[in-house]
Amino acid sequence: MPQKSRARYRAHSEEKRDRKKVAFSPTEWALVEAAAATVGLRPGAFVGQAAVGAARAFAKRREGSEVRTSGEVQALTDEVRELRRLLGNVSGNVNDIAKHANSTHEVPELQAAAVLAHLRRNNDRIDAWLMKVLRSETL
Repeated sequence: MPQKSRARYRAHSEEKRDRKKVAFSPTEWALVEAAAATVGLRPGAFVGQAAVGAARAFAKRREGSEVRTSGEVQALTDEVRELRRLLGNVSGNVNDIAKHANSTHEVPELQAAAVLAHLRRNNDRIDAWLMKVLRSETL
């Protein structure tokens, strides 16, 4: 039985698709192949998805709408992941303090103060980031 490729095809629509020819230099095609592999698509599917996405963004910009590029979306996603990681760290620290307090009936002042300071810094960072994103008006 032939093995199926791990690479995915992009989603099909109800519309009939016409094949188009596009020329790439060897260097350009190597970039396309590498990028496609990172997102799990075949190179042709990657090119199609990227081209249609860019065309939609161009059309929205032409209409006066703000559009985030895939790079901007990736940067936002990375920032959210980092903030969630930091909050997870704080949650772990708070749980450690609560466990200690429940077993000894005393709250370690230095630990609690350090965790609260860390929490305040992260809250300030999150607030600043959210305000920056909200002010950009391109959610």
